[in-house]
Amino acid sequence: MKFIRPYIIAYALFAVVFSSCSITKHAKVKQDGTSISAIKFLDEYIMPLNPIFQNTVIGGLSGIDYDIKRNQYYMISDDPSQFSPARIYTAKIDLKENKIDTVRIMDVTFLLQENGKQYPKYGTDKNVKPDGEAVRYNPITNQLIWSSEGERLFKNGDTTIVQPGLTFISTTGKFLDTIPLPNGFHFTKTESGPRKNALFEGLTYADNYKTLYASLEEPLYQDGPQAAFEYDKALTRILKFDVVTKKNVAQYAYNLGALPVKPTVDNDWNVNGISEILAINHHTLLVMERAWAKGHDDHTFLKLYLVDLNGAENEINNPSFTKNPPKPLNKKLLFDFDSLNRHIDNFEGVTFGPKLANGHHSLIFCVDNNFGKSQMQQFFLFEVIP
Repeated sequence: MKFIRPYIIAYALFAVVFSSCSITKHAKVKQDGTSISAIKFLDEYIMPLNPIFQNTVIGGLSGIDYDIKRNQYYMISDDPSQFSPARIYTAKIDLKENKIDTVRIMDVTFLLQENGKQYPKYGTDKNVKPDGEAVRYNPITNQLIWSSEGERLFKNGDTTIVQPGLTFISTTGKFLDTIPLPNGFHFTKTESGPRKNALFEGLTYADNYKTLYASLEEPLYQDGPQAAFEYDKALTRILKFDVVTKKNVAQYAYNLGALPVKPTVDNDWNVNGISEILAINHHTLLVMERAWAKGHDDHTFLKLYLVDLNGAENEINNPSFTKNPPKPLNKKLLFDFDSLNRHIDNFEGVTFGPKLANGHHSLIFCVDNNFGKSQMQQFFLFEVIP
């Protein structure tokens, strides 16, 4: 999701180091499950704002994933082909002595439609709108999956509906397949189904890439109201898919916290929702809750929770949480970014990085700067304490 703030869009020319990467296949790959008791902040890195790379504007980085074999990262931009064609960047993040030394963009891959063409420039075809929010890499298949929030817009009597999507692509951007949307997850013209900009913000593989989890940022209309100031009963969903069959096999209710501050103005962008998820092991998810409120424009509220799926109630046959109250997942606060006492922008992506010198896992977070003049392209490095 983009947080819409008043700003003047600016392009900043910046020389970005790049190189080519050789492609190798790895037939046997297993996810390295871990445990987390705490995380420790190590470093912050700020990229120059909206640099240019191969005639594209680097910005809107809404998802990040790590390819351990190639020691490289995939980062998806949520640009709906407005500034540059819809795309994924390949990057190197150099760590030295538990610090981020550099973030180097190495390559750009344009997302291709099923017809083999790039997505059209934003606004030229109201039936098409890529809105990349998350990306994950599967080293077994050497494929990527990305999520799009689509569009649900009613303006001046004109209706635009572009369904959300979970799409498999090759590492060269070629369309491969999609995951069918479950019942109740299609945009409609009525207050049923998902809300605008409140779809699949989070993706993560689990169970050695046999399982894919996808999280909705905010509740479906039929599941009740959004989170609000002093309202902590909002319920969204985390979906479980079988990667081979592409079938939705489970849905879980997730209880969002209240908006932490009171907005100064009622606004559609006053929100608290899930911005990303990451599998820690076969049964535990790291969940990022991100909130923003009008009047607090220079601050994003970000909290990390651990969620244990063992014994969780499968709500796949529950079409409405309003009519049939579910049993939400148990969650435990792991880290509150406000404790860092520093600027926290619109964080949307998280991935495990390489192991640190002490053998502990690293976590790397990235921010979606909305291509804005007033926002920052931040990266945060954390150490995972087992």
